[in-house]
Amino acid sequence: MTSWIIFILLGALIFTSGASGKKNVLFFAVDDLRPQLNAYGVDFITSPNIDALASKSMLFERAYCQIAVCSPSRASLLTGRRPDTNHVWQIAADEYWRTVPDATNATTIPQYFKENGYLSIGMGKIFHPGPPSGYDDYKYSWSPEGRPYFHAKEDSSIAKGAAWYSFDEPDNKRVDGQIADNAVNVLQQIKKNRTEGDDRPFFVAVGFHKPHLPFYCSSKYYDLYPSIEDTKLPENPDVPKGMPDVAFTIWKELKDYSDIKAIINETLCDTDAEASIYGKECHVPDNKMKELRRAYYSCVSFTDAQIGRVIKELDAQGFADDTIIILWGDHGWQLGEHNQWGKCTNFEDATHVPFLLHVPGVTDNGMTTKALVELIDIFPSLTELAGLEVPPMCTKNSPTSIACVEGSSVVPLLSNPNAQWKKGSFSQYPRPSTQGLPEIPGKPPFDPSEKLESVMGYTVRTDKYRFTEWYKFNRNTSTPNFNDIWGTELYDHSSPTVFFNDENVNLATESEMKPVVDELRQLLQAGWREALPPTN
Repeated sequence: MTSWIIFILLGALIFTSGASGKKNVLFFAVDDLRPQLNAYGVDFITSPNIDALASKSMLFERAYCQIAVCSPSRASLLTGRRPDTNHVWQIAADEYWRTVPDATNATTIPQYFKENGYLSIGMGKIFHPGPPSGYDDYKYSWSPEGRPYFHAKEDSSIAKGAAWYSFDEPDNKRVDGQIADNAVNVLQQIKKNRTEGDDRPFFVAVGFHKPHLPFYCSSKYYDLYPSIEDTKLPENPDVPKGMPDVAFTIWKELKDYSDIKAIINETLCDTDAEASIYGKECHVPDNKMKELRRAYYSCVSFTDAQIGRVIKELDAQGFADDTIIILWGDHGWQLGEHNQWGKCTNFEDATHVPFLLHVPGVTDNGMTTKALVELIDIFPSLTELAGLEVPPMCTKNSPTSIACVEGSSVVPLLSNPNAQWKKGSFSQYPRPSTQGLPEIPGKPPFDPSEKLESVMGYTVRTDKYRFTEWYKFNRNTSTPNFNDIWGTELYDHSSPTVFFNDENVNLATESEMKPVVDELRQLLQAGWREALPPTN
């Protein structure tokens, strides 16, 4: 479809959609989902429902989160504010963006839609549950019809605390199956309400937990994959050559499980800061690694099935032609690559995310773009597509304004996927953090009074490179000291492979790469504002 026809269709969409003149939004969040999906070219993954959605969506090949851990990533995406503006860098009870010191009290995406006449209902993991989000931001983000907020429970005691387990039970015995049930019921109730005169457009957010640890799902999803013996190991299992110690994470999240504790010397792993140790004593044995990788893939297929159920119900209730569907993962996940497990780093594996956007009548034949985009772009994109007033770009001196954004609408890419776009995507991660090293050789010990964000790693992903630099960080002012550098990384992505095998050598100290380091350091320190698309 030519770009001028798409431009006309976009105009028609924004101004003439639905009985109320506004499109509905079905908003899928998937925890710990990296873009290792069939739709992204990884053909051994069984993800037919995500693939079907991708076939009628814009697929963003190079989308990145702002910080690779659940709570701050979601806070950033859902408020349209970056971590240093929100002052949310960890999963912490005292890092709720509405109550932290110098709080932004930023408007969230569901809140904005609710305040613009939408029925706003969420379920499952949209915000990080509990204190870090003020208990799902329930006072602000959701319509009364969506309260109490829906969370599910499951009995997994039979698994005895293991990192993975295969259940012989129906899907709705697991949390995500119950969330899918609830989403189906909500769509049915909305249709009933429509027949009774409630013609409000809806914003329905469905947050799935898997493939987050523990990897629990029905055995039928395990049966989709080869045996453990035939599961492939990562092609890059060792830490990058020349990696600064501060870049590593000790993956505490995985070590909490009973089967991992039985095979890992946790005390050594958590106290010895020598990077070489992490490649020897702190290594998941190959057979266990295969078990975990197969279990992760199985949980991806489980969640894919739940997504399919919800989309099928959307169509059954007659909403498909009037509903924008968006699917995103809150961050990537490391499955033994670089001897890393989980997220909590600035590597490609942890920051690269799936991002699909279906716009009826516009993306129906499927589209892809290699433009560098960020999850923070979702807020302005959805509001523009829905025909709402797009919040303005935040200025440097407006951290307390209620509705502004720090991302760019991706709508222009729907009419021209090859448009000149951002110079880079920006992510960050703190140290020591709850997943970081207790000390860095050659550097002063971390001060407990500085909480868990006394050093911040900032990274910019450009067309060819990933450049990361670690700086001493002032939590109170939310600013880095660019003169106090704790580590520098440069990884070459100019010759892409099928999946995540490009960060094996840190090139930052090689003399011939100095001009590249200088150029990317300037871009990184200038910040995201200097990398915005030319149209902004």
